[in-house]
Amino acid sequence: MLYTRKEFIATGAAFAGVAGSALAVCEAAALRVGIVSDIHITYVSTAGAFEKTLRLFDREKVDAVMIVGDFINWGMQREMEVISKTWYKVFPGDMRSDGVKVVKLFITGNHDVGGFYSPHASPKVNSREDVEKLCFVAHRKEYWRELFGEEYEPISIKTIKGYQFILRNWFLEGVKGEWTGRAKILMPPYLTPEKNPTPDFMAKIAGDLPADRPFFYVQHEYMYGTVMHKLRTMDQKLDTTAKVLSAFPNCLALTGHCHYTLTDERSIWQGGFTAVNCSSGGGTFTPQGHENGRCIQDFNRDPPFEMGMTSCNEIRQAMLMDVFSYSFAFKKIDIVNDMPLGPDWIVPLFGGRTVPPSGTPKYDFAARAASSVAPQFAEGAKVEVTEKKNGHRRMANGRDMDPAPRHQIIVSFPPVVSTATSERAYDFSVTAETRPQDRMWTSIVQEKRVYSPNFSRSEAMDVNPVECAFAYEHMPKKQDIRFVVRPMNCWGKSGEPIYSEWMRFAKVPPPVA
Repeated sequence: MLYTRKEFIATGAAFAGVAGSALAVCEAAALRVGIVSDIHITYVSTAGAFEKTLRLFDREKVDAVMIVGDFINWGMQREMEVISKTWYKVFPGDMRSDGVKVVKLFITGNHDVGGFYSPHASPKVNSREDVEKLCFVAHRKEYWRELFGEEYEPISIKTIKGYQFILRNWFLEGVKGEWTGRAKILMPPYLTPEKNPTPDFMAKIAGDLPADRPFFYVQHEYMYGTVMHKLRTMDQKLDTTAKVLSAFPNCLALTGHCHYTLTDERSIWQGGFTAVNCSSGGGTFTPQGHENGRCIQDFNRDPPFEMGMTSCNEIRQAMLMDVFSYSFAFKKIDIVNDMPLGPDWIVPLFGGRTVPPSGTPKYDFAARAASSVAPQFAEGAKVEVTEKKNGHRRMANGRDMDPAPRHQIIVSFPPVVSTATSERAYDFSVTAETRPQDRMWTSIVQEKRVYSPNFSRSEAMDVNPVECAFAYEHMPKKQDIRFVVRPMNCWGKSGEPIYSEWMRFAKVPPPVA
């Protein structure tokens, strides 16, 4: 679909307040929604980034604010009170600073009403009755009404400027648990398992949904087979809703839960409908298998990684969604640095559909992987190799660092940012390889995947050298060895490699100082 000039400017221009652009927008958005997910507030002291996010939304004059679940961390009523107080501090009476009403598009996630309780939240709790008094889930209907002035329903629908938003709260489908003192409780006895309300609700309202304009569906957990496709196969059971929504090509679904960064282009997907990952306003995770990643599936790994986790707890991401006559624009925001995380995602509309009636959707994963541009190192980029005699690797638990000093080989190289002929690198493959003297080809000793330390931040912040650690004890001795670094995009396409010099390591490493 071709855009008119004013639509191209409107959807393609960098957002003025966030990016500091002076570009004029010729066509105002019909609707603007601020979106954030997984903020995980515990105390007032942890609400600063959330307040900053809301103030950005106020500055950008949003019509609505969408919070895609996991407001809180430990499921406590007092945590949800912090959310309410912060909201009304920025939007008193649900009004922007210019006096215009802001609609709340709030849904709960597993940390809000998942039916569990963590002893970290209140160590003085000694009984199931104490938990019931303190947990938000035990009183969600009355507390929701008290804190946000709205009724709490399993699933509901709101209309804003003619656009419909279906809001589905987290439902309890776990197995009943028992009170076990200080341990977590899963589905305590005062709660009962619940059914996913989406299939019945969608069947009931299908005839009332418009065919000539998009509608929005919001739930906390992402749907298997859509965004972040197959990165967490443990969640295959979550595909029920995706099957239901596939009958609605004008649906745009927004989900959270995975905490994956918006710098990963797999955060937007199109198939039978369109789905968007809303990332996290309270820290990010990474997919499995990265030396400096932050992934639960990598905890208790044997052997442990040679590096600690990237600093993901400080990452705060959000989005602005603009709805135009013929398209959507998603503006991805690095909240901490008040900068864009990358180019906007532009979703064309086809007579109200978010996916074309024929042909390949714009955000089909296979098509995007095939057409993607490989990231490339800048000319003159070099690989540096140093020995670190007092390095540290992770503990077996995968979280903490082993205090014991460790002899390591540190491979460092520059990050890769986007240019006219290169994409920004998503991660890097770092390979140690040997060259046997009687052969012409190399032999791979070890290969690792590693992130830039700032891969989840704005590209302008991605300037620090990337490092990858290898255990000295794993390196072949008295053989020529070099390190090969390849920049990769999120689709697995690699750019041209850069190489270290050939080198040899001593058979017996010097003692650690």
